[in-house]
Amino acid sequence: MGMGGAARGAGTIPGTQFGGATDPSFVEVREGFQVIPSVSVGQRYDSNVFFSPKRQGLDREDFVTTAVPQLRGTYVGDSFMVNATAGATGEYYAKNTTLNYVGANTGIVLDLRKLVDRWWQGAALTVSDTYIYTPQAPAFLIGNLSGSQTNPFATGYQVGRANVSSNIFAANLSMPLNQTVSLIGSYSNGFLRFGQSQVQQSGVLLSYKYQTYSAGLSMQVSPQDSLSVNAVYTENIYTSGSGGSFTSQGGNVEWGHTFTPFLTLKSSAGATALKREFPGSSSATTVAPAGNLALLWKDQTTSMALTYGAALTPATQFQASALLTQVVSFALTQQTAIPELLAVASLNYGRGDPYGSSSGTAISYASVGGTGGVVYKFSPQTFFGLNYSYGNVENQFGNNTFAWDRQVVQMSLSHAFY
Repeated sequence: MGMGGAARGAGTIPGTQFGGATDPSFVEVREGFQVIPSVSVGQRYDSNVFFSPKRQGLDREDFVTTAVPQLRGTYVGDSFMVNATAGATGEYYAKNTTLNYVGANTGIVLDLRKLVDRWWQGAALTVSDTYIYTPQAPAFLIGNLSGSQTNPFATGYQVGRANVSSNIFAANLSMPLNQTVSLIGSYSNGFLRFGQSQVQQSGVLLSYKYQTYSAGLSMQVSPQDSLSVNAVYTENIYTSGSGGSFTSQGGNVEWGHTFTPFLTLKSSAGATALKREFPGSSSATTVAPAGNLALLWKDQTTSMALTYGAALTPATQFQASALLTQVVSFALTQQTAIPELLAVASLNYGRGDPYGSSSGTAISYASVGGTGGVVYKFSPQTFFGLNYSYGNVENQFGNNTFAWDRQVVQMSLSHAFY
């Protein structure tokens, strides 16, 4: 079982940025139970703790102290494997003390491959769930080295500081029909809920829920190539504001290719029919593109991923709307000439544009973010990290533009008890 998360849309185990390379509790799974407590403490300078444009009387700069206790547990048995974490994030703000908070995150991946194999030889079933509560909802995944679009909420759409909770549940099943062809299917559902806003918003925040079904066939066409064909249905329902929903149904073709033992390609391309049911908006059906591309490199010293994804997602601010979102991401971990020193970097660009005709006001956004830093390993249990990150956000609602940027310099010390 991969420690970084499950397949297609399953979410990521919290604390696995850069493939777990920055987390000392991220260790190799072994037979039986394994429980690893860990704690991370940090200090950062944050140029924009409110995630908002400049405004008279609002002091956006602050120094923030962070403490993150976490418990990681794994189990490998005769019937199933489990990988789980539960953690809390506490932050203290030197100037804006009203922003002090305690957040929570949990994640679990349950691999039932051994169990279902007894019923259908070669079958595989993975179930996962990820929950996060935070006033700082991330726009992007940081250091995603898996090459998969694992979180439908991380599309680059960043709103102002507000309490938010999100959950993603997913199940993936594969059943071989012969030596080369398998029946595959997946199901996922989740929600994004906004609560109290800690800064005056430039528009209402919109909560929503979704569910996705897919079914198809996969085949191993050569030792280096895999191919699959899928039918996909997705439903998005707004649960706040004026409500509304949109559905998409279509199909895609996925192709995976291994160039060398170090270099692999994952790709998919398809189309989906979009039907909208928004108050005061047209519900005419339109066809939209969908797909993703991931180029992955991994050897003894370097892990690298370059990914692109395009999909229909809901707008989470101003008014209910379906957006065609596109996200480009790059992540890198590099072992340096100093054996204990690891360099990490991540770059992300996302944009969303209205798709199809609508009687509402046009919504669009463009966001860019990047982080770079180093991790020094005093021991396998103790890591020191130093990094810098920058983000720039521009949200547009009709003729109104809301733009801001953010810079963060952070140092942290993490220790795992095992």
